[in-house]
Amino acid sequence: MKILHTADLHLGKRLGKASRLDEQCEVVKELAALADAEDVDAILIAGDVFDATVPPSDAERVFYRGLLTLAERGRTVIALAGNHDDEKRMCAAKPLADLQGIVLAGEVDYTALGDGALDGPLPPASLLDVAAAADYLKKQRLKIIGNDGGITIEKDGERVNIALVPYPSEARLSRWAEKRGESVDYSLDYAERVKRELARACGFFRDGEYNMLCTHLFLTKSDADSLGGLVALPVSVLPETPDYIALGHVHKRYTACKKPLAVYSGSPLQYAYDESRNKSVTIIDTKSRRISDPIVLKSGKKLTETEAFGFDECMKKLDANKSDYVRIRYGGEPLGKAETAEIKSHPAFNDLVVTAVRRENAATVRRANLSDGEIFDLYYDGRYGAKPSAELKAAFVSLMEELKGNETD
Repeated sequence: MKILHTADLHLGKRLGKASRLDEQCEVVKELAALADAEDVDAILIAGDVFDATVPPSDAERVFYRGLLTLAERGRTVIALAGNHDDEKRMCAAKPLADLQGIVLAGEVDYTALGDGALDGPLPPASLLDVAAAADYLKKQRLKIIGNDGGITIEKDGERVNIALVPYPSEARLSRWAEKRGESVDYSLDYAERVKRELARACGFFRDGEYNMLCTHLFLTKSDADSLGGLVALPVSVLPETPDYIALGHVHKRYTACKKPLAVYSGSPLQYAYDESRNKSVTIIDTKSRRISDPIVLKSGKKLTETEAFGFDECMKKLDANKSDYVRIRYGGEPLGKAETAEIKSHPAFNDLVVTAVRRENAATVRRANLSDGEIFDLYYDGRYGAKPSAELKAAFVSLMEELKGNETD
């Protein structure tokens, strides 16, 4: 079998005021097209399907329509709950999803999955044509078996076992233990509890079959404390039994551990200016036990951060990156109101960060040596790009003299 690993869709996430839903729709279509081209049997989404626990309705619509697109041609799709996801809300459509070969993974016990509905699918009554009915049945080529800890996928006599552990927050760990009738051992630290939960989920693995773990964690080899609200865990929490561990949470492609092989696929879109611009997915060939090189994705705008030191340079930088989202770090003389408005109206503009003003070959002006009228001229020109009227300037000077007179009194 071939299994595609991706993660961190963050549906509904915005970049400032810019919506990314159109780009997220496009990346789902690209993933489906890639799955067709590579004859992929299953797609793993390793957590953070949504960007918020209560996502906007448009994001939920993209999610459910996207799942159906990814599940075309009989593919199995597995969407795991990450730390950004409300597992109950994400799994609300589970009864319908089961019938489509879609696994919404918000818990750790999947023994009731499908209730046998996927064992012998029947074509809809509207498919009266024999060829169409045969094609429908051919597409339903995968059998999904639920286990305590994950699922098993069967195809042509091959079995792939996938342990599924959503982001194991303290609350989720406690709830899972209570559902099993176990007492919660609070004497154990968080890392040890996670380690035991991961090992337990892999308990249905069999020697000679391909065994995978899909989970959402922040693993680190350094002394970092957290990332995006997740506590850093040592790689030693990972069980040794999986042949491949599909990870979510880190937005760049990253191999967290080589034995066992644990890989972050990264997000399919660039969501922050400091992220890698090249996004990719990984395909696992379970028969040959080979892991593909990163398959680069083309969908979505790039995020470009650039410096500028004047209005004209701002516009040139925006024009040069007109297909991107652009953040300008501005260090020039203050922009006028009209100039700022023109910059912000550019289609590529996303953010303007004002940094320290850079003055080249310019004499330093000491305000202590300037009159109130000269100081007001400088302020007004920097704020509005023009000189103040004589009446406004005179009013300001008069007010300053009055204030200074009060201070003397």
